[in-house]
Amino acid sequence: MKKFIFKSVLFITIIATIFTVILLQVDGYTDPFYIRFTTPQKDNLILGTSRSAQSLQPKIFDSILHKEFFNYSFTIAYSPFGPTYLNSIKKKLNPQAKNGIYIITVDPWSISDENPNDSTKFEENNLTLAYVNSVNVYPNFEYLLKEYEGRYYKLLKGKYYHRLRKSGGKMFLHNDGWLEVTIPMDSLSVAKRLNNSIESYRTNKLPNRKFSSLRLNYLKQTITFLKSHGKVYIVRLPVAPEMLEIEQELMPDFNEIINTVIPISNGYLDMTSENHLYQFIDGNHIWKESGKLTSEKIAKWIETKR
Repeated sequence: MKKFIFKSVLFITIIATIFTVILLQVDGYTDPFYIRFTTPQKDNLILGTSRSAQSLQPKIFDSILHKEFFNYSFTIAYSPFGPTYLNSIKKKLNPQAKNGIYIITVDPWSISDENPNDSTKFEENNLTLAYVNSVNVYPNFEYLLKEYEGRYYKLLKGKYYHRLRKSGGKMFLHNDGWLEVTIPMDSLSVAKRLNNSIESYRTNKLPNRKFSSLRLNYLKQTITFLKSHGKVYIVRLPVAPEMLEIEQELMPDFNEIINTVIPISNGYLDMTSENHLYQFIDGNHIWKESGKLTSEKIAKWIETKR
C-alpha cells in the first residue's frame, strides 16, 4: 500500500512538474492568442480580425491618446462580427469602464459568411472564443486544456510560430495584444506571398461568401454595447489594390452598407484610398513598419474628433 501511495504521489509530482515547465514555456512566441486571455479586463479596446491584430499597435495609441489600449483582435475565422465575438468582448471589457475609446475595424469579410444568416452554422461557434469562458486570468488553465485538448507538446513546439517560420518569419504576441510578425520583405518574397494570398481568397473565399445582414446586426449591437462605456470609432484598414478588387467583387455596396452603421458610431475612417502609401506582408496584412504609420494616423484622427 505504501509503495502504491509513493508511486502515486511521485507520478502526480512528475506530471505537475512537467505541466509547470510547459507553462513557463508559454509566451508570446508560442501562440498567437494565449496572452490575450491572460490579462485583466480592459477599458480601451482595438477590435477586428487579423488585419487589426497585426497592424494596430496599442503603444502608439497610448502615446497619442493618453489611454492604455489593448488589441483584442483575432482572425477572420475567429472574430468576425457575431454572437461569439460580442460575448467575448463583453467579458474582456471592464464593466466599470467610462469614457473609453473603442476602435472597430471593418471589411467585407467580417460581415459575410458561407451561411450568411444562420448563426448556428457560423464557423467561430466551434473555435476558441466560443469555448474559452475565462479571458482575464493567468495562467489560463481553461485555455490550455481546451485549446490544445491535452496535446501540450504543441505548446513547446509552438505550432503557429513554426508554421510561419517555414516562410522565414516569426510571430510574437505582445502583452498589449499586438501580434508582431517579422518576415522577409524583399520584393520576391512579398510578391510570392501576395500571389498566394490573392489566389487563395479568389479561389476559396470569394465564391463561397455572401453578405450577412445578421453579422451586420451584430456589428451594430457591438457598437451599441461599447457606446455605453465610451466612444466608438470605425476604421477600414488599407489593403493591397489586388485585395481591394476582390473585396469590391464580394461586396460592391460595402460603403452603402457601412453608411447604415456610421450614425450610431462616433466616426468612420476609410483608409483604402491610401493603399499606395503602405507596405503589405501579403496584400492583406500591413507590414509592421507601415502599421506604425497606420496606427499614428488613426490615433491622430480620433484625437481631432474627441
